[in-house]
Amino acid sequence: MLVLTLGDPYSVNIELFRRLLDDPAVGASFNKLRKDALIIFCGSNWHWRDQERRCGFSPYRFDQIAVEGGVLPTSGICFLDIPDLATESPAETLTAEQRGQVAVAALHVSVNLQPKAGQGTYAVVTGPIDKHACNAAGFRFPGQTEFFADAFSGNAVMLLAGDKLKVGLVTNHLALADVSKVMSQELIVRKGHQLALTLRQVFGIENPRIAVCGLNPHAGDNGLFGWEEIDLIAPAIAELNADEQKFGGDGLFSGPHPADTVFYRTLQGRFDAVLAMYHDQGLGPMKTLHFDDGINVSGGLKHLRVSPDHGPAKDLFLTKTANPASFFAAIKTGVSYLESQQS
Repeated sequence: MLVLTLGDPYSVNIELFRRLLDDPAVGASFNKLRKDALIIFCGSNWHWRDQERRCGFSPYRFDQIAVEGGVLPTSGICFLDIPDLATESPAETLTAEQRGQVAVAALHVSVNLQPKAGQGTYAVVTGPIDKHACNAAGFRFPGQTEFFADAFSGNAVMLLAGDKLKVGLVTNHLALADVSKVMSQELIVRKGHQLALTLRQVFGIENPRIAVCGLNPHAGDNGLFGWEEIDLIAPAIAELNADEQKFGGDGLFSGPHPADTVFYRTLQGRFDAVLAMYHDQGLGPMKTLHFDDGINVSGGLKHLRVSPDHGPAKDLFLTKTANPASFFAAIKTGVSYLESQQS
């Protein structure tokens, strides 16, 4: 099953999902997948139809399924409506709370659709949300990564990926002043294992070479600029490699590497991915290279969650100028993952 949540209704999400349904490559992937799996779009059907019309698209013909109690088909492309959470008025006229309610409801429904253990494969592609709007609606998570980690009863690594660069994060949405306070050898080891697992399962890299960043300038320079590299990061790397050797790996992790050079070395082919210590350390280089086509993967969980690596972009709402590359890459990743799990 592939579930696609529409996210914030005041965004480019519906337009891009609708555009990609007409894309030959996405259409071919969906038509292949729909024969053996169920594809479900989840969100406000009223806003889908409103924006579809205002953008000049012809109506896409979905099978409609109910939120609660309906029997799901085993294959095809369906729409699961989130009714009665927002007035039937254009998305740009809704309050932040109303928009957040629609986005959050779709997320909750999406995880309620996950199959029980052993009853099929499942992946979800999430449209971007407005964190402020979701917070106004009572959403208690800093982002979708943390929501799906909680929903799937696990700890996720946030992995940002493009063709040229893949970056995992030890800490996610956290004030910079708090990063060193929450870092631990245990946390680095857990995120490292999750990153390696995701590179294998989602991207097919069987023996990933992972460069681990230092926290401080020049990776601490032997304690001159901080001790985290010596006290936490280097022991974590040694533990990670010892664990990998138990499963047949050999020296997959290296570092701590200075963050000002490791991304360049990765682009030169030395490494398959980078494990960064904090949000902007990893996402600055990542978005410089993959601003339009990067994706966000919640890795290390029992199911795949992937999203375009950008926000709702309400400044481009209904302009038909938003770049669909990141949406395309996210959908492609979700479809490829399901196909690999079925084979």
